Amino acid sequence: MNKHFFFFFLIVFNVSIFAQPKIDSVDYYMEKNELIKGLNYAKTKSEYYFQENQFDKFCRISVKKAKIYGGLNDHDKALSTLYKALAVSDKNKLKGNAEILEQIGTRYSIIRDSTKAFKNYYKALNIGLKEKDTASLIHVYHNLFRLNTEKNLDSCYKYMVKKYELDRGSKSISGISFSYNNYFCYYTLKGEPELAKTYLDSCYNFSLKHKLNKSIISSLSNLGYYYMETEKDFKKALAIYDKLLLDYKKEFSTLDFVDIYLNLVYAYEQQKDYKRANYYNTLHQEYKEKLYNEKINDKVREIETKYAIDKVENEFNEKSRHLVENENRNKKIIFIFVALFGFSLVLFYFFYQNLQLKQRNKIKELDSEIQENIINASIDGQELERKKLAEVLHDNISALLSSASLHLSAFLVGQNNHQPEEILKARSLLKEAHDKVRDLSHELVPPVLAKLGLYHAIQDLCEKNSNSIIYFTFNYYGSNEKRYNEEFEIKVYFIITELINNILKHSKATIGNITLEERNNQLIINIEDNGNGFDSTKTQADGFGLTQIKARVKSLKGRITISSKIDTGTLIYIKLQIPQR
Repeated sequence: MNKHFFFFFLIVFNVSIFAQPKIDSVDYYMEKNELIKGLNYAKTKSEYYFQENQFDKFCRISVKKAKIYGGLNDHDKALSTLYKALAVSDKNKLKGNAEILEQIGTRYSIIRDSTKAFKNYYKALNIGLKEKDTASLIHVYHNLFRLNTEKNLDSCYKYMVKKYELDRGSKSISGISFSYNNYFCYYTLKGEPELAKTYLDSCYNFSLKHKLNKSIISSLSNLGYYYMETEKDFKKALAIYDKLLLDYKKEFSTLDFVDIYLNLVYAYEQQKDYKRANYYNTLHQEYKEKLYNEKINDKVREIETKYAIDKVENEFNEKSRHLVENENRNKKIIFIFVALFGFSLVLFYFFYQNLQLKQRNKIKELDSEIQENIINASIDGQELERKKLAEVLHDNISALLSSASLHLSAFLVGQNNHQPEEILKARSLLKEAHDKVRDLSHELVPPVLAKLGLYHAIQDLCEKNSNSIIYFTFNYYGSNEKRYNEEFEIKVYFIITELINNILKHSKATIGNITLEERNNQLIINIEDNGNGFDSTKTQADGFGLTQIKARVKSLKGRITISSKIDTGTLIYIKLQIPQR
């Protein structure tokens, strides 16, 4: 039981308790977990700031880039990025080194090198005190308290108090709440439960007053632990856990459920209510398995994201290196000609400017190509996941549900006089689950597309989206039974689906027409509506949906033309190369 408590307690220690204001796109991408975009943005910005000698901004965005690497458990790159920022800061005698050193200490703390972690935290502490950097000092005191507590050193009390004083001085609501929790943990470890309970009550009341739900959940969980381990009052502990499940269940993570259910098992066992203990033990095991699967999936996604980031970075660096080499070679040529033909200085000046413009255009084209590759990789991943998930739902889960229902039906055949209500209800629930799984599988990848092909799938799509407001017609010039490459059919189907969705959402049209024609090993697609249209000459008319469609069409070696004017409807023409099956 103690092991379980301290696991929960250390999570409270390590959470990010100091909210950072969102000041640029890096924060947005990190919050959305779009790490590739965030890293590309940070890389581009850091190079720009360095070239423009804006070293203060360079250091700040380098810290954020290091956090992205840290989020991917790539601590070598995180440390390399931070040390480069530290060198730039030292060379230019900038302020703000406390934050960089604190982040370096945190990286070493994560990889269990406590000696280097302490060393960098103390450096950050001295600079923070000298520069009166309150935000950095709060982080440093918190981390020093955490490390000293892990090492069971008496210094932890000093840093705990200093952090709390700064939290109060800066009026940090979340900081004060977690400081109260730190006091509870400290006095619990010191064997002073009554004093620990006082601070735990303060943490709960303060969190409740300011509606800090995460802190409320943490303090209530610790309060349940206190009643079980200190007062041996399991009824009060159960009341606390019931309140948690009733009021805050929606905010629980999978790990929260694992901990709460384990505590409930322990409490009911002590009450000798083994039926409920067994019930919550079953739930505990289910969520424990779910947590394990989530960790496995997170690890797989982390590896895939790392691979994608490395690939994009290497591609970007290699092409940038060639561009820089070409630019340097061209500069040398220009300087030679300037030295030999001084009289043509003006001519070469204009030549040089034109060359610079071409290089910038190449870089822009490179950036556009990388963005298109990222979009296509993302869409390919979505389509692959759709197909895999649909297959799993249809071939495995649906089959299992059908089998379970058949077993129940076979059982009921022998019950001529009495058919148990629970069995009938179970069979009804299994049928409902089977229907929902089937519907979800069909939504992910339409069965008509897989079984009958693109022609029948598009025809079915038009029929489903036609109603009393808008009517879709479909014309196909080719063999109705013609099948294309499976991957090609799926991509074309979802391109047309997205364009039909745009018509339904934005056009206010009453008629839509989709035409497919096979000509000279090419598939010609025309999609037309009589809606309100838009000014297609303006680049900002392209929403994210159209950008994705253009990227997908380009990846299929095709081209797309959009013709539209306000109040005159829209015509979209797509020509795609049909791949060999």
